[in-house]
Amino acid sequence: MSVWFWVTLWAVLLVATVVGAILLGRWLWGVVHALMAEVERAEDRHGPALIRLDAALNAAEDARADAEPHRPSMFSEDLTTHYARVAALREAAAARKAARRARHERTWERWRHFNDLPARGDTP
Repeated sequence: MSVWFWVTLWAVLLVATVVGAILLGRWLWGVVHALMAEVERAEDRHGPALIRLDAALNAAEDARADAEPHRPSMFSEDLTTHYARVAALREAAAARKAARRARHERTWERWRHFNDLPARGDTP
């Protein structure tokens, strides 16, 4: 095969790629325009409802912010206050852990007695 065959083949492939890219770009342009038109229609239709929803969400957020007590940052308070709060949290966690341990022990004790029962038909 001659060199001109390969040059012609590459030229045809290059032209086909450029034409395909142009066609793809035109199709994407049309799709984007249709999407934007649909978004504008949705905004016109649902805009007032979204404004009311935004106002309601802002009011709810303001009410929640007013209802919650504001606790200062842990970096702005005295270290003894921070250590006292951490100690209280650790004591509460230890109490929960002890209660959970007691529950587990009671459950295991019930299971142990259940497993020690004589089988059916056996006399104790």
